[in-house]
Amino acid sequence: MAQNYYDEFVKLPLDKMAQKMEDMTFLYNETRVPKKHYKEKLSVAVEEMIESGVEMNLIATYYRTLEELKKQNAKWFFQALLCLEVGVKPSTIKPSEYQALELTYGNLSKRKKPRLFQVNG
Repeated sequence: MAQNYYDEFVKLPLDKMAQKMEDMTFLYNETRVPKKHYKEKLSVAVEEMIESGVEMNLIATYYRTLEELKKQNAKWFFQALLCLEVGVKPSTIKPSEYQALELTYGNLSKRKKPRLFQVNG
């Protein structure tokens, strides 16, 4: 079986590997990415790379959950986010705070429909 460039590439020391990556990147639409960038990325511990992947999976789970809540009731979704932002717990909300919550939602939804109010936005 014939060897390909990858087989030789993985045997290179870090510095030469980073230089080759810079060279290959330049060949694509003359895009310049300095060798230093590749060297830093290739030096990252595997644990850090795995950690960032796990983090993105958790963020994706949060996103899907929030997206579903928004689809179910955009008004309540907005009001819950507003409560979180201002530190008001719905279980102990005062009548004046509830009124402010309703007025805020009403005023914002009348003015312009921000993406937050759009079910498929």
